Amino acid sequence: MQAVLDRLTAGIPAAGRLQALLQQDLRWLAAGPTGPAGSTHPTGSADPAPTSAPEEAVEELLVQAATQHLHREPRMERVAVRARLRQLYRFVLGDPAPSLDAYRAAFPAYIRQGVACGALDERLLGFDLDELAAALHPERDETLPFIGLATLMDRYLVREPESRRWLETPQFLFMRVAMGLALAEEGGPGRPGPRETWARRFYHAMSTFRYLPSTPTLFNAGTPHHQLSSCYLADVHDSMDHILEAAGDFGRLAKYAGGIGASVTRLRAAGSPVRGINGESSGVIPFIHFYDALIKAVNQGGRRRGTLAVYLEPWHLEIEAFLDLKRNSGDPYLRAHSVNTALWIPDEFLRRVEAGEPWYLFDPAYVPELPEKVGRAFAAAYAERIRQAEAGALPARAWKRVDARQLFREILATLQETAHPWLVFKDAGNLRSLLPGVIHSSNLCTEVFLPTTAGEVAVCNLASVNLARHLGPRGIDWDALAETVAVAMRGLDNVIDLNLYPIEKARRSNLRHRPVGLGVMGFAEAVNRLGWGYADPQAAELADRVLEFISYHAILASCRLADERGPFPAFAESGWARGRVPLDTLADLEAERGQPVTVDRTASLDWEAVRAGVRQGMRNGTVMAVAPTATISLIAGTTPSLDPPYANVFSRQTLSGKFLEINRVLVEELERRGLWEAVRDRIVEERGDLEPIAELPADIRRRYPTAYQVPPDVYLEVAARAQKWVDMGISRNLFLADRDLGAMEQVYLEAWRRGLKSTYYLFMAPRMYAEPSTVRVNKARRKLRWNLDEPA
Repeated sequence: MQAVLDRLTAGIPAAGRLQALLQQDLRWLAAGPTGPAGSTHPTGSADPAPTSAPEEAVEELLVQAATQHLHREPRMERVAVRARLRQLYRFVLGDPAPSLDAYRAAFPAYIRQGVACGALDERLLGFDLDELAAALHPERDETLPFIGLATLMDRYLVREPESRRWLETPQFLFMRVAMGLALAEEGGPGRPGPRETWARRFYHAMSTFRYLPSTPTLFNAGTPHHQLSSCYLADVHDSMDHILEAAGDFGRLAKYAGGIGASVTRLRAAGSPVRGINGESSGVIPFIHFYDALIKAVNQGGRRRGTLAVYLEPWHLEIEAFLDLKRNSGDPYLRAHSVNTALWIPDEFLRRVEAGEPWYLFDPAYVPELPEKVGRAFAAAYAERIRQAEAGALPARAWKRVDARQLFREILATLQETAHPWLVFKDAGNLRSLLPGVIHSSNLCTEVFLPTTAGEVAVCNLASVNLARHLGPRGIDWDALAETVAVAMRGLDNVIDLNLYPIEKARRSNLRHRPVGLGVMGFAEAVNRLGWGYADPQAAELADRVLEFISYHAILASCRLADERGPFPAFAESGWARGRVPLDTLADLEAERGQPVTVDRTASLDWEAVRAGVRQGMRNGTVMAVAPTATISLIAGTTPSLDPPYANVFSRQTLSGKFLEINRVLVEELERRGLWEAVRDRIVEERGDLEPIAELPADIRRRYPTAYQVPPDVYLEVAARAQKWVDMGISRNLFLADRDLGAMEQVYLEAWRRGLKSTYYLFMAPRMYAEPSTVRVNKARRKLRWNLDEPA
């Protein structure tokens, strides 16, 4: 066992202390709940460690021992990762500690074995496998965080279909995905080079976590089921045939890991006549319940839940019943707990909220034009329908007058209670789009904005750049970032041609518009590593400059791809053909609203040159969307999207288990200042909140807040500064400590005023906490808290 411990702690500072802690815990874990005879934990005993146990069992005990010390010894994460990798290597490579040559030599055999058992695409055999094997960097496996490795092993690594035995290591996975993306690179005249060249470039960018594609691409690239796209958007029309057709579409899309956003605004309200059968409609709610049951059944064997978000415009006559869908109480037939709900909010509604005016609800069967209207055209059509309703030209059951502000308060109260519905802004999404056609909803995560019709299901292909991996001695390494953007954009464009489309409507739409969405993760980590806090003005400035830079280079990359491969088919109908870029569309939104969009307009790059370039052609109808990166950021070991850490220490529950998360940047700084050991227990005691810890310098407490300590205005400022450069949207989570509905109303109205296209989850600060039981707590000082792990 000592040899295993030596290997697991090699090169880690304070290795001797870590080994002593591990040996102590091994005795206890191996002995069971009572511990070894004659010893008392945590002081340990002279009883020998379980040296006679099988090596596999010792490794599992070492993982348990290492992870239970993470809150005090964060370096134990490396031990846990190495121990888990030994188990994986034993399965895949037959050796828990393979040499570099052995690791690389196993790669060609893995590809051949995967193809033979049906787990991998046979086209991978056409690559020079020995050349790609020589490009592998096994040491990069150890750069994974423990939660990232556990997630890969549980859900991402390819397995033999029957035995479910692992076939690949993390580096095999990254090369498999790189090869899958490089299948579009055939080489030859007019092409930039052979597939192996691009496979190596994609592999290097992904395995160093400079960027990662979205989960469907990591799941399926290089496999026989090449469904690589992330998001699908649909518009459900008001006929039984289309409602059932949409259900079939949703099932097929969810089967292959696609997340779906669907507008149900057109579905007529309950009681509306169904003239074909001389009956009455049951309304929109039962059909959402139907979709809810369908999506719950499609969970890919636990790899990824089936996911669907349903969107409704707030003038729909059943808006109040829609708000109840996620409540825990009430008729189960009128609830939908698996789908997500979102409101597709026109500017006219929020204008009336601000003005204190009435709001009118309508049965869509009587106002079929409203889903197709945007901006001033919507306001005019809506006003005309109000005039007709008040004049008696519409049946009394087809409309209803309510107070706009009161309805908005009901929406916000429901949002506080259930975290739904998400609030997404219809006019900003449409008026700032550079694509032809009307957008009827966003996607599952509120960052994708693409037009849909009855015959077209929109598709988006996502990836995210890790800003934390583009830091150099002088700040952002702009040259490296530009290179990563170019590589990621090529990989995203390849997805469109390589994709397996579960339905023809999706293939038709994706090939017509060729949309991609490049986003970011690691923003908050980069802010901290640069010496700032999330609420500092420099953070919003960084968001502005970095998103401008990524947008600039993503657009130029798409222009270069258009020169090489041709523009997207709908290019001539798009705003790009007129030389327009995302920044220009802010004026369109202002003109329609008749009021300013309150966001800084400063630019630092030569956008005139970009405008000239896009007039010549764009390969992709969209280029940017900032997704939540909820899972890929765990794999990369960084902060998600544009969000700050939830807290500096917290427990995270995922499909792969429960994990302790610690702000690594904070730990590194406290260790440099010699403060970590003195305050680590207090940080756990305070649930990752540094504010009450007087021993910490004021600058540290300021720069490492919890998510709830960041003022709401900061979240909006960061998102608004980023949104001006993003042609689609941003998944903007909000964290609020104040439950006052009036204050909350102002937050969401301000999000709208600043030109955000969407908001995503709302997290409210908990009213109470269970007391942590992993540290000694001053019971007298904290007598009002309960320790749920101790008897009363």
